[in-house]
Amino acid sequence: MAATKIFGLAQHVNRKLTRDTEYDFPQSFEPQQYNTAMITGHRYITNSYRVEVDKLIMMAVNQGVKKFFTGMALGTDQVAAEIFIYHKLKWTAVIPCADQDSLWKPRQQSHYKKLLAQATEQICLYKNYSPGVMQARNAWMVKRSDLCLAVFSGDPHNRGGGTATTFKMARDKNLLIYQYVPAERKYLIIQPTHKQLTLF
Repeated sequence: MAATKIFGLAQHVNRKLTRDTEYDFPQSFEPQQYNTAMITGHRYITNSYRVEVDKLIMMAVNQGVKKFFTGMALGTDQVAAEIFIYHKLKWTAVIPCADQDSLWKPRQQSHYKKLLAQATEQICLYKNYSPGVMQARNAWMVKRSDLCLAVFSGDPHNRGGGTATTFKMARDKNLLIYQYVPAERKYLIIQPTHKQLTLF
């Protein structure tokens, strides 16, 4: 069976995906209802990680999630948006500020606008950028989610980064977390402390 280790307030379950199990997870999460999920992840994640991000999203769908939140940053957020569109899922673009893309390259701005046009819903939190709007966006999503999808390598030298901060917020809120660790090419389930995963 898979090994476990204690990490902060949650339990990591190192469960390797196989053809038979890649979307099947224990029913021990019942009767908790998982209706909404958010995604957070590194900026360097591109379409080369599309399969891995797709698996995270399908895990959430199989857990009952019907609505997704993404913050529309470059990287993981936008790869997820493309997958939501592909699978015709309901998703909300949670935009931290109306000028989020103002410093991006023209090609990035164009792609961003195309994705936004296909969102089920758009929510813009602030008119202009100011320090703290990105973290406010992440907190908004965590507060309204039942499940967190994270593409996060857990780099100990990057504790102040947006993904690390959001990951910690999700853990502190006791969300169920499905994590893909790019550095180790593995998936983890981080089970809420109030209901630990039974392995045997």
